[in-house]
Amino acid sequence: MFRFALRMAWRFLITSRSQMLLVILGITVGVSIQIFLSSLISGLQADLIQQTVGDAPHIIIAPEDRTPSSFLLSQGNLVVPLLASPVKEESKILSWQPIQKQLLQRQDIRVSSPLVEGSGIVQKEDLKKNVILKGVFLNYADLIYKLKERTREGITQIGGNNILVGKELASDLRLNPGDTISIVMPSGKQGRFIVSGIFDLENKATNSSWIFMDLPTAQTLLDKEGAISIIEIQIDQVFQSENIAQKLKQEFTQYNIETWQTRNQQLLSALRSQSLSSYMIQFFVLLAVTLGIASVLVVSVTQKIREIGILKAIGTTNTGVSLIFLMQGAILGVFGSSLGVLSGFLLIRLFQQVAQASGGAISFSIDVNLFSLLLILTISIIASILAAISPARQATKLVPIEVIRNG
Repeated sequence: MFRFALRMAWRFLITSRSQMLLVILGITVGVSIQIFLSSLISGLQADLIQQTVGDAPHIIIAPEDRTPSSFLLSQGNLVVPLLASPVKEESKILSWQPIQKQLLQRQDIRVSSPLVEGSGIVQKEDLKKNVILKGVFLNYADLIYKLKERTREGITQIGGNNILVGKELASDLRLNPGDTISIVMPSGKQGRFIVSGIFDLENKATNSSWIFMDLPTAQTLLDKEGAISIIEIQIDQVFQSENIAQKLKQEFTQYNIETWQTRNQQLLSALRSQSLSSYMIQFFVLLAVTLGIASVLVVSVTQKIREIGILKAIGTTNTGVSLIFLMQGAILGVFGSSLGVLSGFLLIRLFQQVAQASGGAISFSIDVNLFSLLLILTISIIASILAAISPARQATKLVPIEVIRNG
């Protein structure tokens, strides 16, 4: 039955070549647009995420907030203060070495980097600027920030009194590798340091305010002897950060565990809105293609009404007649979707060439995801078959004797 239905479906289609070609063209355009949009949005989102968290910690282990609370005991109209202190204890992690050792042993963590952080003022002659000091172990921090490959001048060295400064900060203070600067802390403590290198993290705000130095040196300068501010963590799969953070919360209950998602809610909201708009466009494109197939096959039922009557008169069952039209939908879907895949790749290539020719070459790659490609193909073919259901049901309602008599 399937072979017969397939042969009849093909015969019905080739007798109306212009209609068949128009439907295939519609499916081709629809599928190519879906592939192009899906690949474009995926590439753009991946680039945004890479720019946001690619060279930043994905998870942060921070100390609990130690701001004292006021506990008040109410006794009728009398309120007795039990504890009230205006002093806020500075947050820090004291016993961080065992935590670091545990983190380095985990297979789901790529790197963990202890960090001492604080603010200060850089002075060079009559020039001053507020800065953020980052005390790190270079071998760990480099795996997150890629300092060695991003050092544009000088050498990547932070041992002793050597420091690394950002490109904009060096420009503002007219610094060159080998220059000596003073760093003054709010506490009054100060020290003199040598600029060993100038880095470029490709972020103007970061380049204009960050200074990297050795962790023990930063501990001394910031009055955090033996303690650190936070532990920065990077993982291989950025979207697994919430799952890994939950495991870390169970293991280190006394600390706050933050992920890049909690610190980038606006970005995630924008990405969700972007994905939703893409899905809506793809849905309506698919709906238009489906309606086009259905309308053409409905017309085909009217055009082939005599042939259908003869087929039913010679013994073709209603199931067989329905299968003929479902096969037509499947044939149109397979041909149109296959051509749509090729057109989608060509559309992506054309977009890249046009962008490059106009002088605005895109800064992110547009790669077609195999899973998304197969999903679009499958949905398009299924939609083409579903579009044939109504014409198939219409064909089964035809009475052979009346069709032949009136045909």
